[in-house]
Amino acid sequence: MNTYNLTRLFLLTTFLLSPLQLFAAGEAEKLEQSAEHYLYEHYSNIGTGTRVEIKLNPISRKIKLKTCLAPYEFQTPKGSGSRITLKARCPSPLWQLFITAEVKEFDIAVVTQSSLARGTYISMQDIKLKEVEITSLRSVYFTKLQDIIGWTNKRSIAADTIITTSMLKAPLAVSKGDALIIEAKLNGVSIRTSGTALESGTLGEQIKVRNDRSGVMVKAKIIQAGLVQVP
Repeated sequence: MNTYNLTRLFLLTTFLLSPLQLFAAGEAEKLEQSAEHYLYEHYSNIGTGTRVEIKLNPISRKIKLKTCLAPYEFQTPKGSGSRITLKARCPSPLWQLFITAEVKEFDIAVVTQSSLARGTYISMQDIKLKEVEITSLRSVYFTKLQDIIGWTNKRSIAADTIITTSMLKAPLAVSKGDALIIEAKLNGVSIRTSGTALESGTLGEQIKVRNDRSGVMVKAKIIQAGLVQVP
């Protein structure tokens, strides 16, 4: 075959294939945009109040997608952590495709201003608010500085670390030896008497207390500083 015929064959092949390639690329791009929009809307509707960043893994342009004549349909994304898989479906003509993406969540959380030694009584100078990534964070964290003022940390914490509930111990509401009011409720009637704490505890904890009048030891729940309640 001479050079002229080879050139004609090359041009004809290019002319025939190019529309298919452009067509496939155009449909893939349209699907990517729709999938990204769906994911942002999905995470917004969950209502966590966090900021979300989504990075879609590009659809291979080698896949020849037929033009979808109806709106795309998406299933709820599946996956753990930041990696998710989204099933996309075209109703007409019928075809489906799985799309993968990376999702990151960010929130304003309380972090350490500097490193804290174990047993530090936390003050405003020790903490700050900062936007941090919480995608893989499994522990409950704090979003208000005042929520942990006066708490102590169970272990040393490095600077710029997100503070979680598992790291802290709530301040004592009652200390051993404190004078207390012991309250009991019976048929809607509240009866109070004086007592003494035999243990220390935080709000909501049950501790041993002594009824000062009878000398009897009972278990009571700490309602507030100086007030406990027996069942």
